[in-house]
Amino acid sequence: MGLIRSLSVGTSSLIAHQAKFDVISNNLANASTVGYKSNRANFAEQFNQIYSRGKASESEKGYANGGMDPLQFGLGVKLASINKDFSQGVIESTNRPLDVALQGDGFFIVKNNGVQRFSRFGAFKLDGDGYLVDSNTGGFMQGYNTAQDIYGITYRSSTGENILDRTLTNIHIPVSTVSLPRQSQEVTMLGNLNSIADPGFDSIRRTSMIIYDETGGARTLSFTFYKVDENDWLLGLEIDGVNQGSGAEGIINLDPNDPSDILPAFGRVMFNTDGTIGAVVPNNNPMAPFTLTLPGGSIVNANGGVDKFPKDLNIALADPTNLSLGLKQFAADSNANFESQDGWTLGELEDLQVDPRGRILGSFTNGQTEVLAQLAMAKFANNEGLVNVGMNYFKVGPDSGDPIIGTAIETFSTTQMVGNALEQSNVDLTLQFTDMISTQRAFEAASRTVTVSDTLLQEINQLKR
Repeated sequence: MGLIRSLSVGTSSLIAHQAKFDVISNNLANASTVGYKSNRANFAEQFNQIYSRGKASESEKGYANGGMDPLQFGLGVKLASINKDFSQGVIESTNRPLDVALQGDGFFIVKNNGVQRFSRFGAFKLDGDGYLVDSNTGGFMQGYNTAQDIYGITYRSSTGENILDRTLTNIHIPVSTVSLPRQSQEVTMLGNLNSIADPGFDSIRRTSMIIYDETGGARTLSFTFYKVDENDWLLGLEIDGVNQGSGAEGIINLDPNDPSDILPAFGRVMFNTDGTIGAVVPNNNPMAPFTLTLPGGSIVNANGGVDKFPKDLNIALADPTNLSLGLKQFAADSNANFESQDGWTLGELEDLQVDPRGRILGSFTNGQTEVLAQLAMAKFANNEGLVNVGMNYFKVGPDSGDPIIGTAIETFSTTQMVGNALEQSNVDLTLQFTDMISTQRAFEAASRTVTVSDTLLQEINQLKR
């Protein structure tokens, strides 16, 4: 009966629009869910019932009749697909250093109950054992930890940076993490030595700074400049008051009234007539003529030991590429001083932050910032092929493709991680409410077709009376 068909068509519309309304309701419910991606319901016409397939025109055969179109009835509508919108959500700043937002395509990698999952949710924390976890589920965030030897000492590059082990694993930053001490190896100087000062005691310029031995112990490095001739200065070098010079270059008289108060010179600094450094003597590295080198193992401490300075201490008196830097000799007061050194003492972990590459940086009490771990991320050929498993998690689906794992910026140049921030839901409330209104009206129209079909059937039943 034809009216039965109209009832079926109306019912299919009610079912399809109810499903669409379920999708809209879920989007609105998750409008404040961090990292949520909205869904969209798509409809498709159901198959048609064909009464006649039509026929071709017969005009070319000399007949009078033309072609006939097919005669068919549609049998309603169905829910064809639900698409997920993976467009970027708004990134909002927070005050938590372990809140991280993804700017661009990709997903964080989480191991939840031993199973690998993928998420845009970036509110992380350190648990009681020092593991970086998803604050919603406690799932372990995946990434790269520092490479360590059998004693737990982190390997470092030639520039002193921590080296990461590129094995994907649970990110672990123990509470006991410290910044190990580093012996000072490079010291730089700046300032002026007075070119018109008279040679002898009145020309003395003394300066000092704190440097660090291999154990992070603070030591005082002192320099004494003593003019012996025009453009020629003796240099005395002491560590913790212990002279390191041999006197081969000369003797510095520290007190004109006491000839015995002398300091054996460590070397000499000679200037050009234009005030720039011309030569440094002695120099253990002929490729660096403006650097004094105190060889490791020859540094004498107050107890006569040398074991706490195993590496060379290089003191740059000038920059050969820019002689206006470093020490100079002009007709002005002497103000030669130490500028910087590259050693430090033991440091305790104070704070954490995440940089755009997903590296977790630790700030320590010794003023150092070190890479402690790095968040990994994954990309897929087809994001919409992922299967949503709840709790802001996705898993690999039949049509998603396998995850491509790497890091922000380094592996995936179009994606970066934003620390102290979270990506909000990308649900557009205006669009959702508009869809809600249109869905409501379509549902009402479908219900009217059912009601009218029922009325017509009732009339048919009354024909017998």
